[in-house]
Amino acid sequence: MATEKHPELSGLLVVNKPKEMTSFGVVARLRRVTGQKKIGHAGTLDPNVEGVLVVALGKATKLIDLLQSRPKTYTGTVTFGYATESQDADGAVVEEQPLTAAIDQGQLDAARADLTGDIIQIPPIYSAVKVNGKRLYEYARAGEEVELPKREATIYRFDQTSPLTWVEGQPYQQMDFLAQVSKGTYIRTLAYDLGQKLGLPATMTALKRTAGSGFTIDQAVPLDDLLAMDYPEILTHVHAIESVLTWPKKVLTQDEVFAVKNGQKIPVSTWPQNEAGYYQVYGQDQLLAVYAFDTDQQLWRSRYFFAQN
Repeated sequence: MATEKHPELSGLLVVNKPKEMTSFGVVARLRRVTGQKKIGHAGTLDPNVEGVLVVALGKATKLIDLLQSRPKTYTGTVTFGYATESQDADGAVVEEQPLTAAIDQGQLDAARADLTGDIIQIPPIYSAVKVNGKRLYEYARAGEEVELPKREATIYRFDQTSPLTWVEGQPYQQMDFLAQVSKGTYIRTLAYDLGQKLGLPATMTALKRTAGSGFTIDQAVPLDDLLAMDYPEILTHVHAIESVLTWPKKVLTQDEVFAVKNGQKIPVSTWPQNEAGYYQVYGQDQLLAVYAFDTDQQLWRSRYFFAQN
């Protein structure tokens, strides 16, 4: 059945992605129910991870790079005593070290502290990181050797949120955690590295994104609920582009509106430099664009353009 045609939407849907579905699958289903051609997501979630997935519609797709750059928060579980090839519960076990005694809490606290702040991660071979134009998991599936790249990440918080407990019937211990991290952080690698600090294999066995791209899980709508809604009801859950812009606002004169709509550069003598380095600019009540300050040339350039052509 053909998708019903609707006017182009520009805004953001905050979805609570279920497990066992790819982020691309979420976008494909929402494309059908909204009828939008321009649609994308900010920050991929693995199929076995649930939680906040922000989907951009129309002109909001221009902001995906901005949305992906914002911190993300996760809750999850790390299990000590075995490791998998993918560093999560989906991979085959590649190392096992049954625990004969409980993990020392002081050592665990020190290990978490060592993994807070700016760190270097080596992502797992079963990941989508590209090396020489090819994804790591493609090398793994082909049985080809490849040097794993190092990636910078910032861990703002890495909190233990439950006591260490024994896994029932197994020689493993586990703990729940909360992690707030920068773009590009591999949480499963963070769990694995925590084990390495303790001299133990470790695996991330559960994960949920509770905040991302400026939105929280409380604002997220379950995907099945969205798919069951009619078009007018879906519209009530679309967040305006302005809701994710945090920079100073500038209301333009008529001459400035003409200049902005034509993508012209604005000299610093007209718009003084501000601390943020950005302006969201309006023609009366309509968001026209976001301008960024070019420090080298001392002028303002259009960074995100939203006005009608």
